[in-house]
Amino acid sequence: MLYSYVGYKASGEIVKGTLEADSEQQAEESLWKSELTILTLTKKRAIISVREQLPSIFGVKRTEVLNFTRDLHVLLDAGIGIYPALTMLLERAERSSFKKLIRDILLSVETGSTFSEACAQHPKIFSPFYLRMTKVGEEIGNLEQMLGSVTVQMVKEDEIRKKVKGAMIYPAFVMLVAIGAVAALVTFVVPAMSGLFEQIGRDAELPLLTRMMVALSDFVTGNILYLFIGAVVLIGGSIVYFRTQRGKRTMDTILLKIPIIKNVIIKGFMARTARNLAIMTGGGVTIVESLDLIIQTSDNVHFRNAFIEVRRGVGEGLLLSQAMKNQPIFPPLLYQVIGVGELTGKLEPNLNSAADFYESETDTAVQRATSMLTPILTLFVGGIVAIIGISVYSPIYSMAGQIK
Repeated sequence: MLYSYVGYKASGEIVKGTLEADSEQQAEESLWKSELTILTLTKKRAIISVREQLPSIFGVKRTEVLNFTRDLHVLLDAGIGIYPALTMLLERAERSSFKKLIRDILLSVETGSTFSEACAQHPKIFSPFYLRMTKVGEEIGNLEQMLGSVTVQMVKEDEIRKKVKGAMIYPAFVMLVAIGAVAALVTFVVPAMSGLFEQIGRDAELPLLTRMMVALSDFVTGNILYLFIGAVVLIGGSIVYFRTQRGKRTMDTILLKIPIIKNVIIKGFMARTARNLAIMTGGGVTIVESLDLIIQTSDNVHFRNAFIEVRRGVGEGLLLSQAMKNQPIFPPLLYQVIGVGELTGKLEPNLNSAADFYESETDTAVQRATSMLTPILTLFVGGIVAIIGISVYSPIYSMAGQIK
């Protein structure tokens, strides 16, 4: 939601502008952190636009945030100040949505906000992890180094996400092709041969499979409009449902029940988690706060719930490895490596080693899933097409035999 505000700085200068926040309280906190005394704060009336409805197309892309972070790290590391660095990045920006983002950050920095506070005004673009790590970098006076660590984390996380999505997109694509092929055969091929089937049916009874296929074809062609509307409603309803909290839980449960996909998801999540924990502990963030950030950024309900329990256990005095051991969803290797790191004082390098291991395991799991799914889905699609083919051509061969 957008809020327009009027306030004044400690120097007495009046400041006007807009910011994005989830609630009025969050907007007030962002302005207070910018050391502004609020005179007025009003919610702007929402105007539904195509840009808002299709953020993946018109909004700021994750790759743009990644490149922005990497470039800002390079500029700051070269000794350029935050304000001139942002100005240079604004001049280089091309897409209007991304240019607006940098301009907003630049204006906030200009009015006295820190970089992390300026980014916090865009919570839908910058994750809690990103905001906390940049704030830590500002507190220790080494923002450029922390931006470099965040860049590494974003690159690794993107790689993992692409691998996991690739493993799930492949079977979905094959199933879509199979449904399209079956629909084409039932809608066009079978009706085209219905006249021949009627002729055969006068001379001899059609096979049961052929009669079933003809009946199915007649039903589809006779109700194609209703079936199309029903399909649109079903797909739309499914999309809306799986975006709800209950639907998200259902989808997460289904994915973790599929043996081949389950390994890819678990190992991918372990790789991301270990890498994030390594960066946060290396940056001086406490284990408790690191777990809070992991919980906020977890995109799987079951992993989030497991980390909530881990967070509770650590809060009660358990070591991180001990708390993770009590949750069956975590592989033994992960909490064993963490336990060794806690005992030897080398938690960060051990977490990095675990992240490297699980990234490699994710690659292997994706390759195994693809190699196993390819023949299974090929047989599945081929079997469906074969059944339709047999139902169509068996009466023809039968009639040809009677002619001889």
